Amino acid sequence: MQEADLRRQLAKAHKLLNSQSTESLAIALEVRNQARERDLPELEASALCLMANCVYDFGNYSEVLDYLQEVGQIAARAPIGRQEGEQLQALGRTYYTMGDYRRASDYWRRCLTLPDCAISLETRIKAHIGMGQLFYASEHFESALAHHRRAEELAASSDDYHLQAAILINIGVDLIACQKLAEAHVVLKGALPLVKADQNYRNEAEIYALIGQIQLLNAEYDKARMSLLVALKINRLHINLWGEASTLLTLGKVYFASGMIDIAREQLVEALNKACSLGALHLQQHLHEILSRVYRHLAQEELASGHESLFHTLRQQLLVQTGEGELETMELRLEYL
Repeated sequence: MQEADLRRQLAKAHKLLNSQSTESLAIALEVRNQARERDLPELEASALCLMANCVYDFGNYSEVLDYLQEVGQIAARAPIGRQEGEQLQALGRTYYTMGDYRRASDYWRRCLTLPDCAISLETRIKAHIGMGQLFYASEHFESALAHHRRAEELAASSDDYHLQAAILINIGVDLIACQKLAEAHVVLKGALPLVKADQNYRNEAEIYALIGQIQLLNAEYDKARMSLLVALKINRLHINLWGEASTLLTLGKVYFASGMIDIAREQLVEALNKACSLGALHLQQHLHEILSRVYRHLAQEELASGHESLFHTLRQQLLVQTGEGELETMELRLEYL
């Protein structure tokens, strides 16, 4: 295949990423091998970044980092253009998911300082989304919302449904944390047509899961359970392990609030096992917290105390990943980003 053919194949793989990750990975792997044979470093780096995004969906974070390390090796010997920003963004997202907030923060901030020749507008927007998620995880919800509103401004002229939906989802999450449930519900319902048009099943599942969370907070337990079961089915069908674990967490909370304690425990233990296998510390933290309440309700004090202790340990570990002083300095910079 000629270079133009390889670029068309890679563009096809990008379109399949959100709906058919396995096929996208196979195409990207073939493009990567062909680009290497033809000494096309920028194209090879682009294929590797896409491969990293594919295996990220499968929860294979060590493999993600291996692919991104290869991108770094290519960049050390040849210009890779805007793939530099893509690599940093993917590193930020992966380390964030793994709970290494300091590294995530470093990579995302580097994205925001890159010149336009080294990063696409889409990737810069994703870095703002990531920084907002970092503030959210550190319980600075208003600052998280500020970053996501900035991403919304930058994407105002974009016709990328996937990007628009991702921004709205994150704004919805922030609004839930700020106790603005009605506003969050409106935002999330507005994102649903975008994800359906984009055939982005991962985002569709996340929206249903978040609507279920709102319904839980409003004590609408039957509605919440239905929304979450839809999200769970989508996540399992499309092998989104992180989304599955997150949905099981909220579903367990619904069963607990409904008085179905044994079912709640089963859902939460399954979620914890998945979160541990993924290395998702943030999910583990929340699961230990709710499991401590479940076991205390069951009068199993030893198990309750163990989960409570693990919750406090993980919470402290995650909060110190980015020091409070550094976070406050970052907040002061928001108006300039």
